Amino acid sequence: MDVSSIDYYANHGTSFLHRARAASKIIFAALVIAAVVISDSFYLLLAVYISLFTLVVWTRLPVLKIATIAAYPAIFALIFAAASWNGSWMNAGIIVLKALSASLAMVILIVTTPYPDVFSCIGPVLPKIVTEGLFLTYRSLFVLLELTGNLVKGLRVRGGLTHGRYVKNIVNFSSGIGLLLVRGLDLSEKFYGVLKVRGYSGKLSGGVRDGRTGSDDIAAVIVGILIFSAALGVKTDSEFSEYAVYMPAVTLLILIVSAAYALFSESGGIVWKR
Repeated sequence: MDVSSIDYYANHGTSFLHRARAASKIIFAALVIAAVVISDSFYLLLAVYISLFTLVVWTRLPVLKIATIAAYPAIFALIFAAASWNGSWMNAGIIVLKALSASLAMVILIVTTPYPDVFSCIGPVLPKIVTEGLFLTYRSLFVLLELTGNLVKGLRVRGGLTHGRYVKNIVNFSSGIGLLLVRGLDLSEKFYGVLKVRGYSGKLSGGVRDGRTGSDDIAAVIVGILIFSAALGVKTDSEFSEYAVYMPAVTLLILIVSAAYALFSESGGIVWKR
């Protein structure tokens, strides 16, 4: 997973979800996850996933890349579905769709929201030291990713990673990880020294970006409410649940129309991979 790309998407996007406040998108994600948890309808879960995929198209971000990132939990969902197989493909599909939908909702949140905004929103809920620890860990992760990339490049240039020589590659890479650990400890000490020089005394300043609640926030919350209301209606109302079979077709039509609009609009079409 390319964390730097996710951070770039969150800070440089221009969609209505990017303009919405972090609190509104957290509410949206929470409503979607709640809908996924209470739902046991294959057709509704499929409609939820298609709806979230439509939101990805609206964000103007690389559709396939985001969908791939969100598909990682499906690997474990498939294992669980196989372990609990009872002869019904529908039940297996429900397990996989639950994982895919919940994961895609969270990915939409992180690719449209800069991480300082997210941490500022969860700050009142978690202890201050935990929030600041997560904040510093996230920043340090980019440094470690760059060091790891340089390590792999150095090993390849010097013949340390050769195709077909797996044992030697593991030994060389293990040695490189040891050096990387020492380098990481050295950088952490320098990082702490920089914080002390700049007046760090156990508290970080900063907060969520200024902004008032607007139409973008309302739109994000409304989408979440609609998804949760549909799941609640299918769960509690037997008459309404009969229409669940038509929901995937409706959401698929919305996806096609949205994709066509994005493709032929003047904003640059659909970005698939980059």
